[in-house]
Amino acid sequence: MIVVKNFDDPESDSIISRNGWRSVYSNESYQGRFYLAGLEEAKGYVITFLDDDDMYVNSRLAEVHKAFTTYKGLIYFHNSQTVIDKEGREAPGVKQQRVSKNIIKAEDAVISVEALREVSKRYKVDLVGFVLRFVRAHADFNGSSMAVRREVIEAVSGLLRELPIGIDIFTFSSALKAGGLLYFTDRRLTLYRAHSENWSFTSAIGGRHEVYVRQARARLQLTLANRIVGSLLGDDVNYYLCHEVVSRGGFQYLPLPELGTLPQGLRLSPSHVGEALRCYRAGTYSLANAIFVMGQSLLGPLLAPPKARQLLGEALVRLRRLARSWVSP
Repeated sequence: MIVVKNFDDPESDSIISRNGWRSVYSNESYQGRFYLAGLEEAKGYVITFLDDDDMYVNSRLAEVHKAFTTYKGLIYFHNSQTVIDKEGREAPGVKQQRVSKNIIKAEDAVISVEALREVSKRYKVDLVGFVLRFVRAHADFNGSSMAVRREVIEAVSGLLRELPIGIDIFTFSSALKAGGLLYFTDRRLTLYRAHSENWSFTSAIGGRHEVYVRQARARLQLTLANRIVGSLLGDDVNYYLCHEVVSRGGFQYLPLPELGTLPQGLRLSPSHVGEALRCYRAGTYSLANAIFVMGQSLLGPLLAPPKARQLLGEALVRLRRLARSWVSP
């Protein structure tokens, strides 16, 4: 057991020492570097992660061990989750929650990456999109639900060092790149804690300007993460590169004057129209999504100045208020 943390605490340090675990200090802001600090201390051939706010059920590590010893070519293990609240109680009603589940009719499935790649090519769908749409929903969600052979991560450690967030999508994509067997189970072996400090919730907390600042930071991290993971897969077009375009387009709706005139790397331009069409042909975008991204691309130069984004932001706020007034009793 290796605990990577960015603080000193007598109670925590006592628990770590008493159990013979290894403590690693890291003040890195990039999530990838934080995980690398633990990986460099690890000795096992299988690595499994646990975020500080999640928990395993008692049998999880035994199930991971059993899977990797049963299937010698196994490179990636992913289990489903039970959502809990901050007190640790089951919270099935939490909104915006993505619980992983097999789409194929099997509680446990062991599938070859090579076989999936062949089928996805036959149907002209990118590999990641094919897995997420036809094999397992949210197979790339929640690092605490994953286990992976260490050489899979070590082979791409240079890219991991540049990863700001998204260890879950990075780990999943690294396994697809490496090839081998994937193990998907619907057994809920991880307790995923949903609370106001989750990454997906924090961008909506606070005053309007604070929310916009958080959204800008989140979109920048998400854009970088999708770009890194997309390049890891090395395809001409893939699920994460297409979502990098969507993440980048979101900057055009943020009325933050401190962003100034958006640089080319943070906005869409008419050159992205062709990229939107390729994402549509690969099955990553729906037709409506492709049309929306193409519209963003054509409007990109107009929305680059801060004054234009401010006017658009104010218009969107008014539209939201109007929409709420229509649905209010």
